[in-house]
Formats: sequence, structure tokens, C-alpha cells
Amino acid sequence: MADGAASLLNLAEIDGRGLALVAARPLRGGQIVLRDSPILLYSALPLTKPPPPSSSSSSSSAACYCDHCFRILPPSSSPPGAPCPACGRHAFCGPGCLAAAAATSHTPWVCQTLSRLVASRLLDGQPVERHVQARFLIAACNLATVSPSNFQLLLSLQGREAHADDTVSAARFLHSLLASVCPPPPPGSPFPLGFSLELIVALLSKDKLNAFGLMEPVLSRGGGEVDGERSVRAYGIYPRASFFNHDCLPNACRFDYVDSASDGNSDIIVRMIHDVPQGREICLSYFPVNLNYANRQRRLMEDYGFACDCDRCKSDDENEHDDIGKDDDGDSEGMDEDADEQMSGSEVGIAEEKETDFPYAYLFVRYMCNRKNCGGTMAPLPPWDDAPSDIMECNVCGQLRREDEGAEADREEDMDE
Repeated sequence: MADGAASLLNLAEIDGRGLALVAARPLRGGQIVLRDSPILLYSALPLTKPPPPSSSSSSSSAACYCDHCFRILPPSSSPPGAPCPACGRHAFCGPGCLAAAAATSHTPWVCQTLSRLVASRLLDGQPVERHVQARFLIAACNLATVSPSNFQLLLSLQGREAHADDTVSAARFLHSLLASVCPPPPPGSPFPLGFSLELIVALLSKDKLNAFGLMEPVLSRGGGEVDGERSVRAYGIYPRASFFNHDCLPNACRFDYVDSASDGNSDIIVRMIHDVPQGREICLSYFPVNLNYANRQRRLMEDYGFACDCDRCKSDDENEHDDIGKDDDGDSEGMDEDADEQMSGSEVGIAEEKETDFPYAYLFVRYMCNRKNCGGTMAPLPPWDDAPSDIMECNVCGQLRREDEGAEADREEDMDE
């Protein structure tokens, strides 16, 4: 690993978990253990008119983003940013991003392919997921030409079961779609006839397991609330970050600064939530930590193909089984799942942990954002001159607070009860 991570993390094989990243030495809360740049970055927005709102995938957004770095573009000009001189449909931050895109992510071949795909209207009525998969495959085919080494790195990543029915069905549709609209690959492409069906299946399986979402900006509602409904603006393949395994009680979390960083704005930064000893596996949560047990297990199985047996899930599972069979005239069998989903983020997670006497419940108080509808994770700012910081930052809304403020708020809540 590079960027200073080589001395902090080791890649190791762990029984039952596969390859994992472990602490090469004691790590401190707030310490940056990885900064990773994407080898592939592509829009999460539909190419044409989106399907009905019932789709569970990312929806179209009123905001406009640079089609290279995905920084939000100011709405002051129409079209905003610097438009592509060839198609006029894609916009960029300015001449610098436009020039970089023309040589990498938005080459003439990509521009022509996307234009043909939109004009064909063959994606009309398809779920947004299919639009995004088409964008990914076009970006991957382009990557094979502009950076063969990064394309080989993409192929080396672990993927989900390559022959899952949904993946094969999507691959067949996309193989036919792209074969009908794509111009011949650019000179020098290792795939002069385009991607085979088998390669598309393999690529889609790797995308599903390894893509990180770059979210849209957080909108404040006032009164300390944030708008909890956010969509993904873009997806990226981050090869080193893909080795982080999941835990429902993570010891690290990732930050991105897409709209605020001057350089490397599409990089993701992984910071420690709290101190860990040497040899401990470093884990992220693949979704907000405030989800309840049933929804966590469902998300993991649907999106990643595994059931979690971390300490938190074992505790929740035991409690869930203990609740089964309670009498019908006083004690319920537990909260109805639909009602549980309607609770605010912090209420779901913290209420669940308090009911089960989960031994690490205090971590929710200390390391979970207390802004309503946020659901973000708090991590200390990086240490300064080797001194730990007592300022916590939320990886979703960006709120800064002192480390002890969360505990004080919880004590006040308990007194009110």
C-alpha cells in the first residue's frame, strides 16, 4: 500500500472472512489509515428519462455535477460549467476538468457511445440500476484502452457469485444493448470486438461488490435536522479500500470531500473511530450503523451475498429469539418491522441496543451523529502533533462536536425519561 498506509495496515487472510486489512501497529482514534483514489468513476444518474418513482435505485437529481470529478456545479450558468464541445450534454468544472476528461473518462469514444445510447432510447423504461450498469461497462471498456494496468486491477478484484440469475440476466440485456449502439472500440483496445458476455458477467459481479457511492450533498432543514433522503451522485472503484470488510460495529469510517477538497476531491479517506491494538482487523460498516438487525441482515444478503455474524448481530439475534413466544395479552413479540423502519435513524439503533443491553451501546452515544435523520458516524479529527483530538466529525453531514457532547445529551435524555 502507498500514501503512508503501508506502515499502518497489513493485508491478511482471516478464517471465514477472506482477505482483510489489519492494524500493523496500534492505531489511534482519528488517525488516517488510508487515502484511496478511484481507478474508475461513473455517474449514478439515469441516461434518459427515469422510470417511475417506485424504483428503489438512485433517482435523478436537480443538481448538476461535473462529469469528470463530480463536484457540484453552480447553477448560475446554463448549461452550468464547461460543456463538452462534441455532444453538449456533459458539463465539466472548467477547462482543466474538460481537458482531463477528454484524455481519460470522457474520451471521444465514450462521448460517441453515450450519445448513441441516449439517441437509441433503448434504456427508456429500464430501472435506474440498468442505466448505471451501462455507464459502468462503457467506463470499464474505455479504461481497458486508456489504462490497461488499472483495467487488470479491476479484473483482479473479488466479485459476487458470477452466475447469479440477476447478474446473468442483466449481462445478457446489456451485452445486446451495447453491441447494437457502441462504435468500434478505439485503436489499441484489447477488446476490438467489444466485451464478451462472459466478461460482462464478471465485470458486473465486481462492480456490485466493490463500488463505493459518492453521495449527494446533505441538505439542512433547520432546527438541527438534515434531509435524510439522499441519492448517490457517482460510483467509484477504489481498489485498496475494497479490502475493508464489514462489521455492524465498525472501528473505522470513510469520509469524502467531493465538493470541498481542492485536489483529489474524489478520493475517499478512512479514519479510525477509536483506538485499536496491533493485529486488530479494521472494518467499515457498508451502510449506516443505525439500521436494525433484520434490515442489516437483509441488506448484506441482497447487496453482498453474506449473513453477518459479528458480535452485535449475535447479540441481536439471541435477543430476537428470546422475544419469540411471549404471550399475546401483554407483551408483544417485538416491534413491527414496518414501524421500526419509520423511526428516525438514531432512535432505531439506540433503542434497539438499549433493549438488548448490548454491551457496546455507549458507542452509539459517542460515535453516532445526533442530528435528526442524519445517521452518520462520528470520528475524531486527525491527531495534531501526536496529540489526540477531542473534536468529532460526522462523515455524513460534517457536523463538528466535542467528544463528550454526545454522552451529555444522552444523560439528559435519560433524565427526561
